[in-house]
Amino acid sequence: MKLSSKTHYGLMACHILAKNYPDNIVSASALESQISVSGKYLERIMRMLSARGIVTANRGTNGGYMLTRSPEEITIGEIVRALEDDMTIIECVKDGAKCKCCPSAGVWKKLYDGINGLLDEMNLKQLIDGELR
Repeated sequence: MKLSSKTHYGLMACHILAKNYPDNIVSASALESQISVSGKYLERIMRMLSARGIVTANRGTNGGYMLTRSPEEITIGEIVRALEDDMTIIECVKDGAKCKCCPSAGVWKKLYDGINGLLDEMNLKQLIDGELR
């Protein structure tokens, strides 16, 4: 399984926002330069994170981005699922899916649950504290 660059850059952006939480709003240009990503791509990523209630954007002269909650309250799983279409490995693992497709559905469900469980055990505070190395 390969995660998209959106997830890589999105997690990097959240890491920067977590380091500046709660006092500082981080401008889009500061995020762009620290992450080395284009403004349009970053804006797309941040919109996805905002739609899931992970970040908020402030417009204007002193505008930028900030986390909506403390770094302890935001899991890595939340961020990854926001940027990777809920980490759906295969359609039959979605909640409420009525799988009649194959005998391997249990394998994919266990993989999905395992990955998401592990990601949900980690939060942004642990990431900024260096505990996830």
